[in-house]
This record gives sequence, structure tokens and C-alpha cells, in this order.
Amino acid sequence: MSQQATPSSPVADRPQLTAAQQAAVAKLNYVIEQPRAIALLCGPAGVGKTTVLRHVADFSADLAAAAPRTIWLQTLAELADAAPPQADLQTPDVLLVDDAHRAAGRDLVDLVTRWRKRSDTITIVLAGEGRLLSLVAGDVRLEQSVRLRATLPAFSFAESSDLLAGRLPSRAAPSDYGAVIRTIHEIAGGVPEIALRLADMAAVVADADPDRALVSDDIEMIHRRLCLSAA
Repeated sequence: MSQQATPSSPVADRPQLTAAQQAAVAKLNYVIEQPRAIALLCGPAGVGKTTVLRHVADFSADLAAAAPRTIWLQTLAELADAAPPQADLQTPDVLLVDDAHRAAGRDLVDLVTRWRKRSDTITIVLAGEGRLLSLVAGDVRLEQSVRLRATLPAFSFAESSDLLAGRLPSRAAPSDYGAVIRTIHEIAGGVPEIALRLADMAAVVADADPDRALVSDDIEMIHRRLCLSAA
């Protein structure tokens, strides 16, 4: 049903993390060493929650040789669709649950209860958008069991600039480059997923007319077209 984390590529090959993401990884790496802990990882869509969970899973897999343990990274939907574990070998030491904010009613409480019946020492990390906090607060015992809360904010302008540097290497005139990046950052609200989408579309526009440099108005035009398409 679920896949146990396995050793991955060297750390150098993994995506570079922002300062906030590095801090979240460090916090979660600490808490998953604590038996029976529950931790929350919250942030808006697209700020790297799944990336952080993958780094935590990789970290634990790297340490597996020294301290054998199992860690599973699953979405809430994957856990809901799967049959309940039937054997002790199917119970991980750590369960990382992505998209936990999509839970309905008492689903989170039921999930924690179900897995703790399998292992009294299992550590569970629930990751999701802001609604996750309200879901946890809806059950006093669950809220009191939370030992750590980590939050991923939207990207700063500097972080957006670093993110987009490889996407728009020379597609804007030197005098307009900073303005183009700032426009993308402001339209995206610091959400990297949206910023990358805008940058990729800007690259397509630039390729269509290589003799004309990108300007901020091009980004505004792309944004308007995306809004019209979504309407």
C-alpha cells in the first residue's frame, strides 16, 4: 500500500532550500526522533511543504543504516484509499501525511487513532494549508498532542529572485530585468508555484519574438490571460 522511504540521490543533488524551508526541515528532523510526537507543517499552497517532507524522509533514510527505522510519506488521499495495515511490518516509525488540510470532520483524529493502535510510539507529521490548524484545534486531545508547529511563509523578493534566476537568464533587458522579476513576485504573492508558471509563460513569449526584450507589461498581459482562461 505505502512505500517506505528509500535512500535517494546525494544531498548536493536535492533541490536547494530557502532559509524557511531549511528551518522547517531542521525542526521536523528533531521532532521525528521523539516517540509518539505529533507535528504540524503549515503554509499556503506552493511554498514547498512537500519538498520539506521529502527532505525529512531522505534524511531519515540516510540515517537508516546507523539507526534502522521506517518512514512513510503519503498524501491524505493515499492513506484514505489504502486498506488498514494488517501486520506489524506495515507500521512505520514515522508517518508524514501531506495535504492533511483536505480532511473532513474527524478524519484527522481517526487517522491518528488508527495508526496509534498499530504502534503506540509512532510519530506523525501532518502537513497542509492554513485550514489544518482549525481542524486540529477542533479536537482538544489532538491539539494537546502537538509538540511542534512549523510554518512556511510565502517567498521574499530575494527568494523569488533566486528561484527565477535560471528561468529568465537573458530574456529581459538589463535595465528591465529587476522590474520583470518584481512584477512576477508581486503577482504571485510570493508563491513559488505561481511565480514559476508566470516565468515559464514569459519565456514562451520571449521565444516567440527573440528580437524584443521582456518588460513588466508582458508579465501583466500574461497574468490577465491566465485570469481570463481560469474564469
